[in-house]
Amino acid sequence: MAVLKRPMAVLKRPMAVLKRPMAVAGRVARGLGVALISLGLAWGAGELGVRWLLFGEGTVASALGERLRDPNRFADALSEDEFWKLQRILQPVAERDQFARAHAELGWVPARVDRESLAHRAERSLRGRRPVLLYGDSFSKCVVPADECWESLLEESPLGEDLRMLNFGACAYGLDQIVLLLERSIDRYVEEDPIVVIGILVDEDLDRCALSFRGHPKPRVTVRAGGLGWEFPGAMSADAWMAENPLQISSYLGRLCMRSGFSPQSWGEGAKASMIAQKQRSADWLLRRAQELLEARGLDHFVVLFHGELLAQRRAGSDWREAFLERSLGELGVPFVSSREHLVADHLATGRVNRDYFIGEGAFGGHLTAVGNEAVFPAFLDGLLGCLDEGAELARAVR
Repeated sequence: MAVLKRPMAVLKRPMAVLKRPMAVAGRVARGLGVALISLGLAWGAGELGVRWLLFGEGTVASALGERLRDPNRFADALSEDEFWKLQRILQPVAERDQFARAHAELGWVPARVDRESLAHRAERSLRGRRPVLLYGDSFSKCVVPADECWESLLEESPLGEDLRMLNFGACAYGLDQIVLLLERSIDRYVEEDPIVVIGILVDEDLDRCALSFRGHPKPRVTVRAGGLGWEFPGAMSADAWMAENPLQISSYLGRLCMRSGFSPQSWGEGAKASMIAQKQRSADWLLRRAQELLEARGLDHFVVLFHGELLAQRRAGSDWREAFLERSLGELGVPFVSSREHLVADHLATGRVNRDYFIGEGAFGGHLTAVGNEAVFPAFLDGLLGCLDEGAELARAVR
């Protein structure tokens, strides 16, 4: 009997050996489960904390969350409506842009343009002179006093006797709104043979085409059956639009981590490339529409490429936006002039530096100063002289 018991004892040993790794695996699994639950709870607590700091009412939440209440920490101002929605929510009501000059198609119109007819209020100042119609954003509109803006500089130049500028520039416009306002207003002036100037801020105007909200509902180029087309905002207030299109950020903590550099750079590269391709497609469609419209009416025209402070210091064509614009305008045969070339020329001639050309801070920080306008204005003269039959003779007089 003793002999028979030995094999049974031997058989039990492998069973004991098998149970050890199973027990270890069980402990590991339980540990991982506890770790995941703890991580989930920590993440949830962090998410709630970030939301309280962002949106919490009262002095404590406001004081602790002051530095966090920056939309740039959670969204991209150049590509996402979420940035502008969040900005509006976080802004005190008194500081929000009320857009009193809202427009159902254009989003908003500049104060110098009649909201119904889109006629420029300075039409009477033409007095028989050939109109120069300038379309663009705030770089075209100017943020310095009127006597230091483009229309006054043209008035004071040797060309002022024959040409008069009507400035249709509007703050915060993108290339989409610029072209749309051109389409909606140009026929009023066709019989007067205007010269059309389109100002494009290289830094941002292409990007704004991706947005349907920028403090106020705006038009956007969208994909439709058979191609691209307009999507208009309609006669809707910003608050009503926000109610129909609430914030779509699922995790503020996740956004904060990604935009703070706590995630691999490769994350989001595909989405970024897709967004750039979308912006380029919209911009190409818009530039072609503008070119076809102006050529069909036989109007002289050119483009002024404006550069913000940082881009003005960089090598020409180093930014995808500038490279795209120069290539597209060249393919379309649209003449264009560059603000960078003239800023550099003025710097070499006078020794002035960036702080002389660009406003340093405040609501209009980054825009051209009066000195900046003066330095860039020769770009306008170059474009205008190229549109005039007597350009060579006038060029000698101007210079």
